[in-house]
Amino acid sequence: MTAPLHNRSARHAVSAGMRHRWRIAIAVLLVASVPAMQAYGCEESRDNVSQDDVLQMTENGRIEPFGRILEKAHARIEGKLLEAKLDCIDHRYVYEIDMLAHDGQIRALKFDAVTGRHLDLAED
Repeated sequence: MTAPLHNRSARHAVSAGMRHRWRIAIAVLLVASVPAMQAYGCEESRDNVSQDDVLQMTENGRIEPFGRILEKAHARIEGKLLEAKLDCIDHRYVYEIDMLAHDGQIRALKFDAVTGRHLDLAED
């Protein structure tokens, strides 16, 4: 015995409605993930991201504020800040900080600008 025609139509309408909702949900997730991907990566490698871009990305929460990064740098090396810049290296925003340590050595620190994670330590 088969189900009456109106019941099959109702089941088909429900399953079509569910497919439509799933498609919308997936589309929303994909669109929502684009800013997260853009926040982490930069389009092309370049030195010295402009101050206007840094300000905008900081205000939008795309990168960590420089003050937080400087605190992390001082926690690693006691000394005087000589230079700081934000670069795009290998599709990643990187804070590069040069510090004059108390022993007279210049030390370069790199931090991922999105996560705030320390990347490496080099001595000149």
